[in-house]
Amino acid sequence: MKNLLIHLCLMALFSSVYSDLSIAQDEDSAVIIMYHRFGEEKFPTTNVSLDQFDAHIKELNNGTYNVVPLKVIIEALKRGEKLPPRTLAISIDDGYLSIYKNAWPRLKAANLPFTLFIATQSVNDKNKSSMTWEQIRELDKDPLVDIGHHGHSHEHMINMSLDNALKDILIADQIYQKELGYIPDLFAFPYGEFSENLIAKIQGENFKAGLAQYSSAASSSRNIMALPRFAFNESYADIGRFKLIVNSRALPIKDLLPRFSVLKNNPPVIGFTLTQKIRGLSSMGCYPSHMNEPATIKNIGETRVEIRFDKPFPGGRHRINCTMPGPGNRWYWFGMPFFNLKD
Repeated sequence: MKNLLIHLCLMALFSSVYSDLSIAQDEDSAVIIMYHRFGEEKFPTTNVSLDQFDAHIKELNNGTYNVVPLKVIIEALKRGEKLPPRTLAISIDDGYLSIYKNAWPRLKAANLPFTLFIATQSVNDKNKSSMTWEQIRELDKDPLVDIGHHGHSHEHMINMSLDNALKDILIADQIYQKELGYIPDLFAFPYGEFSENLIAKIQGENFKAGLAQYSSAASSSRNIMALPRFAFNESYADIGRFKLIVNSRALPIKDLLPRFSVLKNNPPVIGFTLTQKIRGLSSMGCYPSHMNEPATIKNIGETRVEIRFDKPFPGGRHRINCTMPGPGNRWYWFGMPFFNLKD
């Protein structure tokens, strides 16, 4: 992450060459951001300070952004419809009490919609750091709030058997039906971890989309059941990074390889084809999360991009981020998650 941020800062010096090319045309791109806790300083890795969050809201309310419910973006991506530039959705995971006390009043005052993904076990267990079902029902009545599915136990589903993961989802289904009167049809994977087998199963369970957790702008070229989200915490929520993210846009790509995030070959061979010629492609930098230097990028012709690195991913959850400056001082941002289950 540190090397990626250094790269972004350096490349920002050169992005002004595109400023005269900014045209407000609809695009196959949207940004989905995610939070967990608000003003809970004991948990800095999942928390944003209230000063940080207030700065985010102020930025989103400056008239530049098209902030919409997450389901609006999902329906557009599924239909292949373009969206206005800087279209964005807010999501919040888990159901902590600080959402009710600190985030909801601020978002409501700013008239900003958001989707809240509730993990049911912590609420049922009456964890003192979680909201109650009464409070969740109160939020559910707010037209600005949509409730999403986040499973029951909030365990690492990628480490569960497929049957146990589906049982966890079914338990949550029953609780949602009892407490809310319906089962949410958007699913956020706990920890953003998923497998293709799990995706195939839950897509058949009437979920309209699945939300992961890796840095990238979303587009119709990405798997609707594993859409990217930019996560914020205290260390990565300064207003400079926030502006960079909410102004980012998706690379126009097709023929993305590999098709699977659970590693079959390590290191993976990554490649994609641009659907249109992108000016300044040589300025792209791609950073695997486990390396201190960028990956090697090979441009094959004017549209094919292949990414190579020799160091295998260690066991666990990883990612690669590719960024480059684009028109209007907006960054193209492409990312992929990878899960190594063998080590």
